[in-house]
Amino acid sequence: MNKILIFCLLIISSYSYINHSHSDEKITSLDIVKIYKRSMMHWNIDYDKLDENKSGAACIPWNNIDKQYIKEGIFIALGYGFNLYDLNIGKKAALEGCERMRKANKIENTCLCEMILYNNEILIKMKNE
Repeated sequence: MNKILIFCLLIISSYSYINHSHSDEKITSLDIVKIYKRSMMHWNIDYDKLDENKSGAACIPWNNIDKQYIKEGIFIALGYGFNLYDLNIGKKAALEGCERMRKANKIENTCLCEMILYNNEILIKMKNE
């Protein structure tokens, strides 16, 4: 009986930690954009200086984002494009590039590639905004 009780308490505390570990930290779409642009600069690519009709995507590890990650972290898998015909082609280019990096870095189980930007329009949708 004690083993079952301990097991249940561990499950409940783990669930509570997972669902509330970042509850006091609001992550905004601007935070995600900031991390994305910093990640691009890690590869010496300045998103803001790319030609128009540019797009950006990243594999976002939502479970790992906290205040420190917002301040210093980078996304491991990125995708981008520029001089693109329209939004649909921009999404396709950015997401395909991100997926290739995601697979190459073997991080398929830690994040999903999501669109972040098209030109200067923020595409990432946050639940808390």
